[in-house]
Amino acid sequence: MKYFGTKNNKDYGFYEENFDGAIELTDEYWMELLQAQNCGKIIILFENNVIAVDETEYSCENNIWRKLSSQEVQVKQLKIQNAIRANEIHIELDELDKKRIRALAEPSLKDGETTWLEFYNSQIAELRNELNSLTGV
Repeated sequence: MKYFGTKNNKDYGFYEENFDGAIELTDEYWMELLQAQNCGKIIILFENNVIAVDETEYSCENNIWRKLSSQEVQVKQLKIQNAIRANEIHIELDELDKKRIRALAEPSLKDGETTWLEFYNSQIAELRNELNSLTGV
């Protein structure tokens, strides 16, 4: 048998020994939870049951988990996707900044009318517009 709970009222986990407020789990169910966690799910205490869930389906407020509505799930997933894309944009901007520095030393044209610096600046402007639309800034 394994036990799930918290001994300090904030950090939940699995334990070998029973303690006040712990939830008893069979070894089989404990293994199922660990396998689900390995697949990206989180383990939570919900309505006095230990379950493995997708993080986007539940929300923790004041140490109490609640199941989100389908609309709330969509909003949370969109926020996660936007955060991922914002991080990608920051990486792209860093790379373009490096290219822009090199372009200052290269007076050659990218094509007949556009310098490399102008080309990189236009790409940066597009990425910044996208980033602003994601973050609402």
